[in-house]
Amino acid sequence: YRPDRLSARDTDLGRKRVLMSIVQYLRLFKCLIQKNIPLYVHYGLTHRCNLRCRMCSIYQDEKEGEELSIIQIDKAFDFLKSLGIIYVSIGGGEPFLRKDLPLIISILRKKGFFVRLLTNGTLTNEDLVREVILNGLREVSISLDTLDPQKQDYICNCNGSWEKIIKSIEFFRNILPNDKAMLLINTVVSPLNIMELPELSKFVKEKGCYISFVPVENNGISEFSFKESEHKYIDKSYKDLIKLKKESRNNIFNSSLFLEKSHQYLKDRKHDWRCDAGKLYLSLSPGGELSACHKSGFSISLAKEINKNFVKSEEFKSYSEDLASKCSGCMRPCWAEVSFLFKDKRSFWEMLRMRLL
Repeated sequence: YRPDRLSARDTDLGRKRVLMSIVQYLRLFKCLIQKNIPLYVHYGLTHRCNLRCRMCSIYQDEKEGEELSIIQIDKAFDFLKSLGIIYVSIGGGEPFLRKDLPLIISILRKKGFFVRLLTNGTLTNEDLVREVILNGLREVSISLDTLDPQKQDYICNCNGSWEKIIKSIEFFRNILPNDKAMLLINTVVSPLNIMELPELSKFVKEKGCYISFVPVENNGISEFSFKESEHKYIDKSYKDLIKLKKESRNNIFNSSLFLEKSHQYLKDRKHDWRCDAGKLYLSLSPGGELSACHKSGFSISLAKEINKNFVKSEEFKSYSEDLASKCSGCMRPCWAEVSFLFKDKRSFWEMLRMRLL
């Protein structure tokens, strides 16, 4: 045991982290000015999932042997870093089905990326949570759709899911360091929980977490489609959420603009915001297909080829603009909120204020 060596190592690590943070914020500032540099990528680590949620069909896209290896992930994210990407959202499927998840997080953090993990919260235990945090994880999103355990089980098609999710929230809350850490609850808004949203926000706040409300993509499923007679419930809940958002110490992660547009989207399924897929954000599939959006059929295989010049070419920009103009639209926070952050002053100041507090 050599306290002097330990101190020197910790100091060196601290300096490297400070340097990486400075570089990241300089890239962010550059993106704020130019507004056409990709800085965010959603990485669908796996299509595998232990749940069969009624409004989700991602697990049906699973293909045997499609997931990137550690070596391929390392190479792919070197390329993404060269494009200017600074923020990575790891989702699925369920990321905890990858046994090497802690190593993947460690690789991304050592490259200087901000990393957020999206999980359904039903596979975690204290040891797993501690391991991913020790490997650098500081931002986590956990899915919770209702305060009713039986309703949560129905949505997830899994008995005991509510209790598992609550335990997962407790694990992360107790182990995540207080400084520069964020625990976020994702709630998919549907007819099944529309009148619970304000109470969910208060419940989550008592747990010391932020909450994000995500309008359901119903894909034609009747029980997740709002009837006209139910629009009054949307009006009531979103009026209350927007009021809560104005409170000085609110825990609603969504911007006011996102809440306002979600309110209308749930009623008519129309969106009136300009998507920046391919400009500000990209999507990476489990097999390494890089595209402007997960809905896109056009992609570059990072498992087979690396072509930085093409991603920055006028052809790719033209393709992205054409995709956005023809898309039926969505209200995915990982897309919309990034656009709002860079194009709407109110959204920018709300996010800055939340981060500072």
